[in-house]
Amino acid sequence: MEKIGLKYGFLTAVGLILYFFLMKLLDLIHIMELRFLNGVIMAVGVVLAIRSFKAVAAGDFSYFKGLGTGVITAVAGTVLFAAFMVVYVNIAGDEMTDMLSSERYFGGRVEETPGIVVFSVLMLEGLISGFMISFIAMQFFKRDDYKSPKSP
Repeated sequence: MEKIGLKYGFLTAVGLILYFFLMKLLDLIHIMELRFLNGVIMAVGVVLAIRSFKAVAAGDFSYFKGLGTGVITAVAGTVLFAAFMVVYVNIAGDEMTDMLSSERYFGGRVEETPGIVVFSVLMLEGLISGFMISFIAMQFFKRDDYKSPKSP
């Protein structure tokens, strides 16, 4: 369970980082509404992790183990992405800090402690969405009539 969650958490973080660089390359980083797609990337990672765990666990798949796999995926992905963003904000310096402080979402405290604010906001956003996605996905995966592809 933990191994699968960490693997897909790492892959989810890679997806989030690549999406961030794509938005930066296209100069769309200032459009906060596009952060919604972070949730889509998180959903893909969590669902793939739960599906993989169900296929591996075969008869030992329970609701809480599946939910735990999804939450581990969300936590691992969120921590890695938030840590990356803290490093990026410190390297990018004033450009990124100015952009974030101009948004009401982050507020004026970004200028005082950019690392703490960015890390806290991303952790809160990622953990809440990850848990909700895991919970919603498990409503589907808990059904007896659903079989993961390649499972007996």
